[in-house]
Amino acid sequence: MSEEPRASRPWRAPCAAALCGLVLTSWSPPASARGVSAPPPLSLEEVLSSTASHFPLIEAARLDAEAARMELLAAQGGFDPELKARATAFPVGPYPYTRLEATLQQPTPYHGATVFGGWRRGDGKIPEYYGNLETLSAGELRAGVTVPLWRNGPVDRRRATLERARLGRTAAEHSVRQAALDASRNAAHRYWDWVAAGRRKAIAGELLEFARARDTQLAKRVRKGDLAALELTDNQRALAQRESQVVTAERLLKQAALELALYLRDADGNPVPVLPERLPADFPALDAPPPAAEPLGDMLARRPDVARLEAQAAQQRVEARFAANQQAPLIDVTVAAAQDLGSGPERLRKTELEVGVVLDVPLLNRAARGRDGGTRASVARVEAQLRLQRERAAVEVGDARAALDAAGARVRLARTEAAAARELAQGERTRLRHGDSSLLLVNLREQTAAEAQVREVDALAEYFKAAATLRAALALPVATVTTPGR
Repeated sequence: MSEEPRASRPWRAPCAAALCGLVLTSWSPPASARGVSAPPPLSLEEVLSSTASHFPLIEAARLDAEAARMELLAAQGGFDPELKARATAFPVGPYPYTRLEATLQQPTPYHGATVFGGWRRGDGKIPEYYGNLETLSAGELRAGVTVPLWRNGPVDRRRATLERARLGRTAAEHSVRQAALDASRNAAHRYWDWVAAGRRKAIAGELLEFARARDTQLAKRVRKGDLAALELTDNQRALAQRESQVVTAERLLKQAALELALYLRDADGNPVPVLPERLPADFPALDAPPPAAEPLGDMLARRPDVARLEAQAAQQRVEARFAANQQAPLIDVTVAAAQDLGSGPERLRKTELEVGVVLDVPLLNRAARGRDGGTRASVARVEAQLRLQRERAAVEVGDARAALDAAGARVRLARTEAAAARELAQGERTRLRHGDSSLLLVNLREQTAAEAQVREVDALAEYFKAAATLRAALALPVATVTTPGR
């Protein structure tokens, strides 16, 4: 079993207390014995609705998705404007002067361009070799743009991080869908196991009642002297055996109810005791299976596990494009204009236009080449995983459909066998009442009928579990039937 996600761990303490209470309260006396009306049968839809709202692993996946949304917000913060200010003073020395400046930068997603604007003011006795710091009395306004032509032009770190974060959010949302599908399938399996356990207990109870009723009749005949005491002893042996079968069936029913309670939760997310009186009377009618034929592409488009890997592959491709671009030379062009304001020397009043080029050519470039090779390998790895997941999805659907077909055939055969076995058992009981049969034959017929009915229950449970598995493999809603009332 995989480790429980870290995000769900704080939930364990109240859950443990709830489970302790669940074990103590699940098997209270029936509602009729407590003088209250029996609750309605528990439906699969109720279980699935509770699972979707409160199951811890789905909640953990939602928290992962929320973390991915916060990572996207952080990546968007890479394009937040940035304000920088600086003040410098030289009050003592041959050249006492002050310098004030403030700059606002705004990165953009357009070819990595960054626009900037600012104001600066130099006042005092500025050295001639720092003549560029001199301004008019109201300071100098400056604005411009820097554009990378090659490296960081088609893609840069900010844009790559933002795109990866967007794809990460998409992958996390698909993980939530996958967690919901897995939990719904498992909840459906546990529900049908519980229904089947209830039917097995009912069959064992019915078998026990036959032996009890017969024990009373045989005891009267022994007292009258028209039946050997050995026959009564044999029936009491069968009675003890069937009581043991009821005890075993009750244990399995309790176990199934505890497993199901993990998926049936209250508004606070704690497991709810699954009471025996909420058992449905029987399995519902067989539902229509999903369409027998569907284009593979349509099925794959719905599968969240495939979509999640596609998003992860896209993330690696973004990183590979960035790594490849980092091998190119850096050629940044800056164009800026400046204008002084206020009073002062006439030579400072003219508008200035600045054009600059920065060139950075790594000689060996081994760091960039190494990162490029690593990212290309990562892309190939994820794409191989994606190819396998697509193939596995097709296999899962094919196997689930074959399992459903086989389960349907088993149900039909088991029903035929169970009906014939019940008829034979009833006929043997009738013959015994007329003295034409023996207790041994009746016990054998009844036991055979009970075993046939159990096989029918097993086949029905397997059918509905296979239907849930197929619909989950097709990424369709698991619930398609409504459990009938009592």
